[in-house]
Amino acid sequence: MAAQLALSSAQTGVWMAQQLDPEDRSFNIGEYCDIAGPVDPDLLQQALREVVAATPALRARFDIGAEGLCQYLDDTVETPLHRIDVSGEPDPRQAAERWMRQDLAKEYDLAEGPLVTWALFTLGAERTLWYRAAHHIVLDGFGLALIASHVADVYSALVTGRARRPRPPGTLEQVIASDLAYQESEEYARDREFWLDRLAGQTEAAAFTDWRPTASRASLRESGHLTPAEFDVLRAAARALDVTWPEVVVAAVAVRLQQATGVREPVVGLPVTARTEPMLRRVPGMVTNVVPLRLSFGPDTPFADVVAQTSLRLEEALRHQRYPQEHLVRELPGLPEGRKQFGPDVNIMSFNYHGDYAGRPATVHTLCSGPVEDLTINVYDRMDGRGLQIALDGNAELYDRAQLSRHLEDIVTLLRSVTGLLDHAPAAP
Repeated sequence: MAAQLALSSAQTGVWMAQQLDPEDRSFNIGEYCDIAGPVDPDLLQQALREVVAATPALRARFDIGAEGLCQYLDDTVETPLHRIDVSGEPDPRQAAERWMRQDLAKEYDLAEGPLVTWALFTLGAERTLWYRAAHHIVLDGFGLALIASHVADVYSALVTGRARRPRPPGTLEQVIASDLAYQESEEYARDREFWLDRLAGQTEAAAFTDWRPTASRASLRESGHLTPAEFDVLRAAARALDVTWPEVVVAAVAVRLQQATGVREPVVGLPVTARTEPMLRRVPGMVTNVVPLRLSFGPDTPFADVVAQTSLRLEEALRHQRYPQEHLVRELPGLPEGRKQFGPDVNIMSFNYHGDYAGRPATVHTLCSGPVEDLTINVYDRMDGRGLQIALDGNAELYDRAQLSRHLEDIVTLLRSVTGLLDHAPAAP
């Protein structure tokens, strides 16, 4: 027997996009954790069964029934753990990642499920990778992190015999109810009014390339980093301006976009959790949103002023972060045909990427976090003292690796020169 539940607005957006392009695999999200030590596969499978039983999102499938589009929550779902030994490969990690990439290219049947995948790779006697993937309609990145934390807790309890940590209150039904209530609320109306006013007259969607409507079925990634010393300088600059370092990063990307395009009102997208209530931060599901930050400056604007404006706009945007981007795009017909975003996204991820599996430390590595319409600048502070990781994901129909590499170099160079920018007036020399 399966319970029926409506979809959140974020889930509905994913469903519609997937129906428009059934061959699109970019809605498959995935990551893995690199565990320093062996993992008991039987106990991990037991932990996964327990977590799946406790998490309705992992038992969901989607179809149109008598009452319209619904998600059906099955009482039980078997999600097997693939067990793969790559220790004999010339490069075990590369072999494991190759399997993961192939898995992320598969089709999930939304009507049948299951919509999650688990795999355990043995790289050697003292190294294991645990891979988890899902269709974006059931989980966002925040939800995937909640799942990983729950599994780590249950697995550690099974290995050590300690008690499991109490699960925080909150249900998927409450998440959906909160979303439906929001869409009928005065808050929704206020948010709509705010965004329509903020983006009034927006007809440009600046990009680092000649944008055109195209399928976002595949993306390319190029990665770089700031050293610990360079990251320290960036944080010191932020403190001097009385802002956070992510605000400086977003401002720097906007400056680079202005340099590349000449647009005086560049817009960058900022992925947000949209989990504005404590309950929403406790329940795995698909809630995420993207908010547009519209800035106004020219090549002679002091960089400190761009940062201050970014900080103000970001603070305003976060107060209205639940208003669905899909709704906003529909109400701004001046955007180029086929455009679903307002500009490149800047995805700031600053949290502890480390876990613990029965005393075995683990580090998380992101593989794919969803569709890339144009360009996503991912910025990772893993809080491990190794600096700031920067990865550019570009739509493979719009960028080649050489272009991505150049854009990455430009952005990293700009971040390294923040102190110099503050010492001189122009934001875009």
